[in-house]
Amino acid sequence: MKKNDLRAAREIQRRRENRETILHAAQAVIERKGLSAASMDDVAAEAQFSKATLYKYFRSKSELLFEIALHFLEDLDGRLRSVVGRPGRAEERLRGWIACSLEVLSENENLTRFFLLDRSFVRLLQVFVGREPGAGLEAEKKFLQKIMAKRKAMHEGSRTLLREGVASGEFRPMDIEAGVVFIEAVIEGYFVEKFWDNSKPDFKRDSDSIKDFVLYGIQKSHVRKGDAA
Repeated sequence: MKKNDLRAAREIQRRRENRETILHAAQAVIERKGLSAASMDDVAAEAQFSKATLYKYFRSKSELLFEIALHFLEDLDGRLRSVVGRPGRAEERLRGWIACSLEVLSENENLTRFFLLDRSFVRLLQVFVGREPGAGLEAEKKFLQKIMAKRKAMHEGSRTLLREGVASGEFRPMDIEAGVVFIEAVIEGYFVEKFWDNSKPDFKRDSDSIKDFVLYGIQKSHVRKGDAA
């Protein structure tokens, strides 16, 4: 490798490492102080960078937040894809899909908390999808589009498992899109309820109950009299 190429490769690596350092620092600050109270000054101090250096990588707190959200969803999506691709019955893999979702959300409890409940984050989403006046910057809108696309891709996993389960006769005939919404609502609702009553989610204790609840609603053996066979 030529000297100039080696220098360029080192610079790319340095910038990648700095960006990761900032993201980890921002996550630590948000988990410690909450989204509303966290500032770019706090993130710079946590990362041990100057504020000027911080702004070379992220132009605003909202851009930094969306990047954290995207990384979080990419990690979750990668782990869910590995479950969907396993061999075996659709029911077994759907149980694994639900367990994996709960596990990742539990591992990132504080991030899950502010994604689901922090009013500042919800307000940002409302602004960027045009539900409130004062549209966000174009770059920030693009981040939101990426997040929405990633979330849509994640839904494809449960959608695939439901289709396969219906086709194999494991699950009752259903509106697949309604089934996807049902599963997501159960998973997210579990964490929201735990946060509201100020109790810590216990994945190991509650996972089997949640999986049984979801599967009871879609298994073919529970079709009511008069429903489609």
